[in-house]
Amino acid sequence: MKIDKIILKNYRQFKDAEISFKEKSNFDLHVIIGKNGTGKTNILSAINWCLYGDEPNLSKDSRQLPLLNLKSMEEGDYGEDKEIMVEVWGKTLNNKFVIFTRKTIYNIYESGKNLPTRISSEFEVKVTDNKGNTEIFKDEESESQVERFVPKRIREFFFFDGERLDNYFKEATGQNIRHAIFEISQIDLLENRVESRLSDTLKDLRREAGKENPEIEDTRSQLETNEKQLKEFDEQIKECNKQIALAKDKIKDYDEKLRGIPDIEAVEVRRDEIKTLKQQKKELLDEKLKEKENLLFEYGKVVMLYSPIKQSIKIIEEKRKKGELPPTQDKSLLENMVKEKSCLICGRPFDADVKKRVEDLLKEIKLSSEVAKQLEYMEGPLHNFEDKVMNFNNIMQKITKEVKGYEDDLADYEQELIKIDAETSGYNSEKIKDWHKERKKFEDSFTQNLQKLGGIDGKRKDILKNIENLKGQLDDELKKEKKVKKLKNQIDFCTKALNVVKKTKEIIMSETRKKIEDRTKDIFFGLLWKKATFKDVKIEEDYSINLIHSLGYECLGSVSAGERELLALSFTLALHEVSGFDSPILIDTPVARISDEHRVNFGKIFSEVSSNKQTILLFTPAEYSKDIKELLDVRASNRFALKLSSDEKETRVEVL
Repeated sequence: MKIDKIILKNYRQFKDAEISFKEKSNFDLHVIIGKNGTGKTNILSAINWCLYGDEPNLSKDSRQLPLLNLKSMEEGDYGEDKEIMVEVWGKTLNNKFVIFTRKTIYNIYESGKNLPTRISSEFEVKVTDNKGNTEIFKDEESESQVERFVPKRIREFFFFDGERLDNYFKEATGQNIRHAIFEISQIDLLENRVESRLSDTLKDLRREAGKENPEIEDTRSQLETNEKQLKEFDEQIKECNKQIALAKDKIKDYDEKLRGIPDIEAVEVRRDEIKTLKQQKKELLDEKLKEKENLLFEYGKVVMLYSPIKQSIKIIEEKRKKGELPPTQDKSLLENMVKEKSCLICGRPFDADVKKRVEDLLKEIKLSSEVAKQLEYMEGPLHNFEDKVMNFNNIMQKITKEVKGYEDDLADYEQELIKIDAETSGYNSEKIKDWHKERKKFEDSFTQNLQKLGGIDGKRKDILKNIENLKGQLDDELKKEKKVKKLKNQIDFCTKALNVVKKTKEIIMSETRKKIEDRTKDIFFGLLWKKATFKDVKIEEDYSINLIHSLGYECLGSVSAGERELLALSFTLALHEVSGFDSPILIDTPVARISDEHRVNFGKIFSEVSSNKQTILLFTPAEYSKDIKELLDVRASNRFALKLSSDEKETRVEVL
């Protein structure tokens, strides 16, 4: 079924509008162009409101406004009832018209005091054949007609915005695809209506058998408890997998946001560390410079006299070599010894020889013993001063080396601070910090749920063993008890039927997955503009989708936004085919997130899609660029422009 037209009365910006989608060319393509705020997205919302009674795509601004058109409210009298109506006219292949009509009555309050109050609401479906015969459906029958057009559970694959295409393979991919296949294959009919009923019947039969034998009842009770626990574990595992998938996607999202951006919090911690180290090094440098200053003050005089000291030591050593500095002799002592003719130290009397040697010694002494004493007294301190100067040099070299080391460290710290300032300049530090915190939160969630999953999985395996043992035990007890022979046959039949249903469910899911995989692949490679880059598309058993590069590796995470959106669109179109619902596809802002170079490619793709499927595209003027305009203007069956009135209370639809 196609959408023939939409009629809007008093619905949000549209006071009285009609948009026709009649096919006028080989391309069943319809283009609506409107600036933000003109009600472009509200056309998508109007279809949802009419068919399902809700508005899942409503913007934040629109949520704050009443459903009733503002101009109609303004023109209405106090206490007057105003009707909101949206009609979606569908046309079948055999030229039947299916008219979906939703009406809501609002009562107008005094202007400016209260929002209008909803009085009543109704929904009906009229089916008119080409002979003019009309059939009207209301309540559950009308909802059944909607389900034949586009079932509510899969509407997101028919009416959606471009952001969904961009995000579809970013957020919990496996969960999304499994959900889509589950809905398309209508497994819920088996699960909710057949499997659930068989499970309840089996429990009732076991309870009846338990009434006949306490041992059967005890085993049955244990089995039911274990099965209930298994179900709880399965739900917990499902939730863990959901949280793990969500965490992985969010981590990827924040990794993408933070790519090339410094970790502001870590950088600021490092900056504080550097500032602390810099202050410590500065204090150490100041201490060393003070130590150097004190050393210079202490050794300054000695250092300045170093040359005279060296010269004096040299003179003393030369005089000693020349014998001008004999061993220390006291001239007055020798003279007294000659006079007394005896040694004044030991008392030994001098003979002629000793007296002559002492007299000769007195003659040889050319310097007075006083001068010799002074020189020798000076020599020790002079050497001390020399050692002190040498020690000063060693200490000064060490201090100088340490000072240079501190100065180099300070220079390095300063350069690092300059580098950090350069790296962080121009960034919104608070936002980046929040991103890092959020990523850390999801990293923790990923780890915690992974650990939790491992624990639950282990317990689940134990429960499964218990269940198998208890089933065997129950079967043995049922065989022994003759009173429950008939019940046992019924239990066996229900058990086998339940197993068949579960197996059938797995087969249907597997076959549906394969069909969607094959059609996604066919559509993707049929529409792809880079024919040699990729070689395969796979939907794995865990329902994760993989795009395989021509070199053989998985590359979905590294492809461009255009290629990713093309894969999502191909997957969506494959779902359309496999579901059997040949309904239109309506996309709001279809190329907003695609780079200019790929927009024309998508224009061509939408043209190709519209040759086999009704395609309605809602563009902003910026999206509907010159290149796309030149391509689509000549192919579109209808083109419309949304024009907001000067008072911004009504949008008119103009045919282009």
